[in-house]
Amino acid sequence: MRWLGLGPSRDGPAAPSRGRSTGGAAARGAKAGRTGTGTKGTGAKGSGAKGSGAKAAPKTTARGAGRRMPARRTRPSGAALWRGARLGAGFLLLLALSGGAAWVWQSGIVGRQVAAAGEALERFAARGGLVVRSVTVEGRVRTDPTRLLAALRTGRGEPILGFDPHAARTRVEALPWVAGARVERRLPDAIHVVLTEREPLALWQRAPDGDFAVIDRTGVPVEVDTRPYADLPVIVGRDAPAAVPALMALLATEPDLARRVRAATRVAGRRWTLRLDDIETGIDVRLPEGDPAAAWRRLAQLERDARLLARDIEVVDLRLPDRLVVRPRTAPEPGPGAPSTATGTRRVPVSGPGQET
Repeated sequence: MRWLGLGPSRDGPAAPSRGRSTGGAAARGAKAGRTGTGTKGTGAKGSGAKGSGAKAAPKTTARGAGRRMPARRTRPSGAALWRGARLGAGFLLLLALSGGAAWVWQSGIVGRQVAAAGEALERFAARGGLVVRSVTVEGRVRTDPTRLLAALRTGRGEPILGFDPHAARTRVEALPWVAGARVERRLPDAIHVVLTEREPLALWQRAPDGDFAVIDRTGVPVEVDTRPYADLPVIVGRDAPAAVPALMALLATEPDLARRVRAATRVAGRRWTLRLDDIETGIDVRLPEGDPAAAWRRLAQLERDARLLARDIEVVDLRLPDRLVVRPRTAPEPGPGAPSTATGTRRVPVSGPGQET
């Protein structure tokens, strides 16, 4: 005997109804079971919540509505542990590699390997014909060529790739007469040097005993043999080299008078006294501390108008702007010193305390 309900029969699955879906029938059956209007024969009891086997939702009271269940602690998975282990191992490996690289660098291994590779490259280039065959120099007047070549540290037949222009320039600029240099390596076989040399301007008497040094146009002492420069003007005074460029610019404003200056003494670091015509028996011209250019122009005008310096005078004092003081030569006196055996120049008397201010 078969059940007439919409659910599955005990003997097998029910045949689907024609024209209507079984879902709609089941919904109507469930509604009938809730309202209590369905009959026993329709299977409402079997289609209810208990009959379907589903558990009822737990009831939530007002007392327990705000309470949360504690979160369950989960153990890390094996994949997470493995990923952390790999990161830690990579960090340790990075530390080991960086420490090893630092040790290799500090031990000098890298430097020795680089130097060895450079030497091998130089030998290979030399066998290929990259050697120095010419060294040309531009601007050399007073620099000793032997010392210049020694400063370059190269010569014909040397590997040109082993030549360091920057280091050579530093050595060349340390030579006495060299104010600046440019050193070029011109492949395949040439070294070119351009020099800017110092120009000698005066002889600096560094001490009363006749110790001299050449001064260039910027006031820099040049440590060379002074005998070839005995005809240069002599300057005296501790701070004279620093002040001599300004003095020479002042003297150049009156060229005819400037050619007669044989020596200049720096007095108390403030002003100059010039020696004209002869370094031993010439005329002393005392320039003022303030506005020496005006006094120099005044002397040149007096010489043009009155031939002042042709007279037998010993001192011309121009320190007072409103008057001229001239001291005649009373009697010929011997020079203050003999020629220096080292330089061939005469020593100039240095003004001391009580002599001149």
